[in-house]
Amino acid sequence: MPYYIGDVAKSKVIDKYVVRPPEVFKKDHDIDIHTKHEVININRKKREILIRDLDKNEELKRPYDKLIITTGSHSRKLGVENEDAPNVFSLKSLSDGKRIKDYINENSPRRAVTIGAGFISLEMAEAFGELGIENTIIHRRDLPMRQLGKDIAEMVLDELAEKETKFVTDAKISSFDVSNGKVTSVVTDKGRFDAEMVLVSVGFLPDVRLAKEAGLEIGETGAIWVDDRQRTSDDNIYAAGDCVEVKHRITSRGVNIALGDLANKQGWVAGENAAGGDIVYPGVLGSAHFKVFDLEVGFTGLTLAAAQKEGIDAVCQTIEGRSRPRLYPGSSPIRVHLVAERKTRRLIGAQIAGKDGAGHRINILAAALAGNLSIDDIVDLDLAYAPPFTPTIDPILVAARSLQKKIG
Repeated sequence: MPYYIGDVAKSKVIDKYVVRPPEVFKKDHDIDIHTKHEVININRKKREILIRDLDKNEELKRPYDKLIITTGSHSRKLGVENEDAPNVFSLKSLSDGKRIKDYINENSPRRAVTIGAGFISLEMAEAFGELGIENTIIHRRDLPMRQLGKDIAEMVLDELAEKETKFVTDAKISSFDVSNGKVTSVVTDKGRFDAEMVLVSVGFLPDVRLAKEAGLEIGETGAIWVDDRQRTSDDNIYAAGDCVEVKHRITSRGVNIALGDLANKQGWVAGENAAGGDIVYPGVLGSAHFKVFDLEVGFTGLTLAAAQKEGIDAVCQTIEGRSRPRLYPGSSPIRVHLVAERKTRRLIGAQIAGKDGAGHRINILAAALAGNLSIDDIVDLDLAYAPPFTPTIDPILVAARSLQKKIG
């Protein structure tokens, strides 16, 4: 959606962003999709759901043999007055994206304030920049994406500054000023910031209302507990996506990570098993990457701080390499963090930041994590080399050898 809003993706027709409309499900898979129908209750004893037809405003009941819950998540609220003003937005869905784009097209705002500094906020910073909208990001911490390490967070901050996006640190929102029903400024303990539109992007919450009311087990993260077959505490009910808690493959702890690719994979497992199959979802590594203007950031597994918090004796090494040979056009710096368990020498995490394709490199390390490779294994990876794509020795291999020496 940030690339739709910022006109980076060339198609301006919102319907083209729907991967598969309802009629395709029926035509290709013989699946009936009932839009504008809300499930309001699950009766586990009767194996029955209560549905409200929103067009007809009537209720109907439907039986089930197996049920799959994929209720997703919703944007977290600030809890301040006037947060429901028409120029205050969150960005979680296609309809959110359309609402933001329509508002920009109809009102031509010159100033925006973004609250929070996660993926969506940083991708929207680029969108606002593409549209010539002055944007101020207000964050409760000292740096954006601080959890990835101070150096990478500072690279993100530098990129924002270079592209003239203001960043306000360690700020607490106290209220919104309103005129004629619209927010005109955001008031914080660091000052008042004028705004013609506000984007609130302070995280998400799993939507577990139906599951809770049905008495299904909720995990420690507040999401629906499922086993490795996406089965809930009721053998006849499965769940997948943003609303569930799954196992982290490094720590074995339950985690709730809202990413579209993970939701799809969990959906495959839930669907297969609900239909009588028997396949396992192995868990997550938390692999992701994002782009903020020209800077690409990727990460997988644990940071050093996260590993230490889990009681893992871990060691981290950081190197700065190049995306291509220094003399090749487009070559730029890449920073690589590798985190390994000291005793086993197993890779348990990685973070990468840079330009010129830096973000894609994280997938090599995500595969290494999935394969339980050690630093010694990674040093010996036979990665392809050609000057248009990489230096003679890829930065990943340089970082692995450096960490190998550090561990001893």
